[in-house]
Amino acid sequence: MDIMMIKYIVSDLDGTLLDQAGQLSEKNSSALTKTELPVTLVSARAPQTMMPSIQQLALTGPQIAFNGGVIFKASGDFPLILAEHPLKRRTAQQLVTALQTEFPEISLSGYDLQNWYVQGIDDQVTAEAALTHQSPRLINLSQLLTNPVLKLFKLVVASDDSKRLAQINTFINDLALTDIAVQQSQTQALEITADYATKEQALATILEAEQLTAEQVAAFGDGPNDQAMLQSVAHPIAMQNAVESVQAISQFVTKSNVHDGVSYGIKKYITKFNRKVG
Repeated sequence: MDIMMIKYIVSDLDGTLLDQAGQLSEKNSSALTKTELPVTLVSARAPQTMMPSIQQLALTGPQIAFNGGVIFKASGDFPLILAEHPLKRRTAQQLVTALQTEFPEISLSGYDLQNWYVQGIDDQVTAEAALTHQSPRLINLSQLLTNPVLKLFKLVVASDDSKRLAQINTFINDLALTDIAVQQSQTQALEITADYATKEQALATILEAEQLTAEQVAAFGDGPNDQAMLQSVAHPIAMQNAVESVQAISQFVTKSNVHDGVSYGIKKYITKFNRKVG
C-alpha cells in the first residue's frame, strides 16, 4: 500500500500552539504558514477567543470550537457557523441544578456563541479572563437556562482542588446523563458539552467534507481532551508538556508549548516525513 503524504495539520491551542500567556509566537506562526498546508485549530475555547490566532495565521478553512460543539469559518470578525451541537436545555438545567445543590462552592460557568456566563468572580474566572481576553457576564445559570432560545455549548466546572474535581466528575457520571460528554482539558476544570460535540467527531466531519483520510493528517495536542482526536489520525504529535497518556500514543514528542513545539514538530517530523514519502 502506498504511504500517503501529510496534507492537513490540526492543532490544539492552549498548552499546544499558544504559550502560557495565550499568545501565538512568530516562530510557530511562520512555520505553519510556510508548510502551505491547510490548518484547523481545535479548541475548548469559544470561536471569538480563537479569532486572534485564526487571523494571525490568515486561516480560511473550517475551525473547531467548544471541544467540537461548533465548526466554523472566520468571516470578518465573526464566525460563520458550519455545524453546531449545543447542549440540550433540559439536560443542562438538570445538571446545573444538581451541581448547585451538591457542590454550592464550585466555580460554574457556561458559554453560548457570544457570551461567557459566570455565577461569581473567583480566581479561576480571573485567570481564564486574562488568558482569553473574554469578559464574563455575571448571572444565575439556572435563571439563564429558562430562556427557551438560549443555545449553551459548554458548561465548565472549575476547582483548584483536584480531589474535589474528581468527586464532581464521579457525581456527574453517576447522574447517567446519556447526551453529554465530560472532558478534562486542564487540571482544574471539567468541560461538559453535548455528547456529539467531541474534537475527534468534529475533525471526522471536516475530513469527510475535505475528502481527506486520517492517514493524511498530523495533529498536535497536550491534554486529556486531545487524546481521542490524536488517536484518530495517523500522525499524532504530543507536546513535551503533554500528559503521559497523550505522549504514550503519539508518533513523535516535540518541544513544549513555551519552546515553539509546533514549529519544531513541523520541522523534525512533518517536513521530514513528507520528504521521505515524496
